[in-house]
Amino acid sequence: MIKATESLTKESLNGRDPGNSSSKAHWFLKVSRDDSHTEVLGPVRWEQEHNPRGMSLDPSKTRIAVDDDGIYVVFVQAVFILRSGSTDTGQTDKRVRLRLQLNTNGTDGIPEDQLVAAWDEREVKDVHDEQIVHLSFMVLLELKKSQYIRVMAKHRDKLDYNTPLSTFLTIVKHSDLQD
Repeated sequence: MIKATESLTKESLNGRDPGNSSSKAHWFLKVSRDDSHTEVLGPVRWEQEHNPRGMSLDPSKTRIAVDDDGIYVVFVQAVFILRSGSTDTGQTDKRVRLRLQLNTNGTDGIPEDQLVAAWDEREVKDVHDEQIVHLSFMVLLELKKSQYIRVMAKHRDKLDYNTPLSTFLTIVKHSDLQD
């Protein structure tokens, strides 16, 4: 632990350069339309808004992998636009159930699992009714180099793809893992 009276040196930061605070891994991604998945709950596709530092997208652009072990802050926001007729299939009560969740794979080949979720259920009332729904969450995660994160959404067809940066993900490396 560094005391407030100590100066920041490479030795006090375990060899890291104190003048290079911007070297932490970070990335900002915006949603990209993907009509290749037909399931109601499916992966969100991303496109990079800025060049990544310390992270990468897989070829499907749905999984975000980190290059280094560490503690990461992940913030995801999704904006859904609901119009009349956008209720869940087979429902007669004019309700729609939205969901946004973050999945991650475990280390050593453990299958992907849900980590955190946000959801909303509401009635779409009128033929001319349009509702805008925001779902978001922020989570602090320990990720290893072999792990990835993936955002899943229920009713991806209702995501707002037209408004610039209304649905996005940002991830920032908070700290290295301590031995």
